[in-house]
Amino acid sequence: MSTLTKVLIVLLSVFSLFLCGVVVTYVANAENYKDLYDRQRRDIQTARNNQDDAENALAECKEAAEKTQQTLEQQISDMTINVSNLQAQLEDLKRQNDQLVQRVATSAATVTMTSETQKTVLEQAQAAQARVRDLEDEQTRLESDLKETNRLLLEKIAIIEDLQTKNKQLAQANQELETGVNQYLQQRGQVAAVPRPVTPTPGIALPATPPTRQIDLNGRIVRVDNQLAEISIGSAAGVRPNMTFHVTRGAQFICNLEILDGGVDTDSAVGVLKLVQGTEPRPGDTVKTNL
Repeated sequence: MSTLTKVLIVLLSVFSLFLCGVVVTYVANAENYKDLYDRQRRDIQTARNNQDDAENALAECKEAAEKTQQTLEQQISDMTINVSNLQAQLEDLKRQNDQLVQRVATSAATVTMTSETQKTVLEQAQAAQARVRDLEDEQTRLESDLKETNRLLLEKIAIIEDLQTKNKQLAQANQELETGVNQYLQQRGQVAAVPRPVTPTPGIALPATPPTRQIDLNGRIVRVDNQLAEISIGSAAGVRPNMTFHVTRGAQFICNLEILDGGVDTDSAVGVLKLVQGTEPRPGDTVKTNL
């Protein structure tokens, strides 16, 4: 065996070992990429679930706050009417008191007329004084009721202000959660979802749902996980976020599938199932943009 042949054998052995190492490294990295993708997708789903829970909690708190505010406003209105009525009654009692005092003064002026008249006037004066005392007691009670009503009114106003503060805090917490989700998606190269306000803001239009009948896309469901489903086509075929697909099995309509923001890959996409007609979708069902 010549020296050249030996050298070639040694080089071939070294190259084989190097090629084996490259193949092993590629296989290990490919498995790591798959695990990383699965973890990222689970993290994204968890973040979206937390965002949905926060939005639902915010909507419930806002609804409860609005109902409580309406109830309190109605109570305040009723109390305001009661205060007005009490003030009117108080003015009427004051006028009656003035009239009775005037009558007492008039009766006292006629005491000198006759003893009979004096006795009658005295009885009227005593009755008038008793009435005055009753009116003064009634006035004191009404003033106490008015103070209590004012105190309750101030308490209701404080409750409304506290509810408004909590409402603002919940809105801020929801905004921070949406910002955190967007930052999480951007760090992993995903498309950040556009935050949508819970209630429409004047002058700001919500992003419109992209039309689904401009292109005709067809694919199949690869996997179903709860209310999520993965399809066999992605951005390379023209799939975009918020695009709606119709899931069918033969001639039977099953449900709709709306593609999630950040759920579009090159050869696949993930969406949420909507309008399920009773029959659950399963792998192998057809998805298309146009029926």
